[in-house]
Amino acid sequence: MPPKTLLSLEKHMVGTRKFNEEEVLTLAIDVFWSKGYTATTMLDLAKETGVQRGSLYNAYQNKNTLFLKAFAYYTHGFLISVENQLQQGNAKQAFTHLFHTLVERLTTDKRSKGCFSTRTMMEASQQCPDIDSYLKCFLDGLEGIINHRLEQAIKDGQFSGDALSNARYLTALTRGIAVIERVYDDKARITDIYETALKQMPFV
Repeated sequence: MPPKTLLSLEKHMVGTRKFNEEEVLTLAIDVFWSKGYTATTMLDLAKETGVQRGSLYNAYQNKNTLFLKAFAYYTHGFLISVENQLQQGNAKQAFTHLFHTLVERLTTDKRSKGCFSTRTMMEASQQCPDIDSYLKCFLDGLEGIINHRLEQAIKDGQFSGDALSNARYLTALTRGIAVIERVYDDKARITDIYETALKQMPFV
């Protein structure tokens, strides 16, 4: 299962924790997402999570380790969400539903933080050791989920294209649209891009 691949990368980070880790990671994601990797400090993370800085250092050693853990947690949830979205109806309905959900997800945040994973690619990939491995696992996971759904659609007679090629195309499209949204902040524009992609895909 693709999401497990991401989580397996940070097993070495497990240490003693005296707090609810899911809550802390959720809050840490929000800090990194809002401020960016470079501007975020361990003091910021301690303040926003409510966990003393010493406890964060004891559990994660440094900002880089906590960031990688938070990134893995976020992308794991994102991949599960994509997989669930793609179970809605036949193949064309499923991808239509997924794209609609992604558009809403990108455009409803009033703080205009954009896509966390894409922001990571644009910033932290140049400064955070090991993040490239996490990004690759995330993209491989997304591609794998889409490919699996398209392979099933071919078996069901709902898709006549090449599953892997289209999975790679859609994976790249979702990342590119996140960049477009960050630049233009235009829901109609990114909706049009997704709708055009759907029209060009050989659904039966």
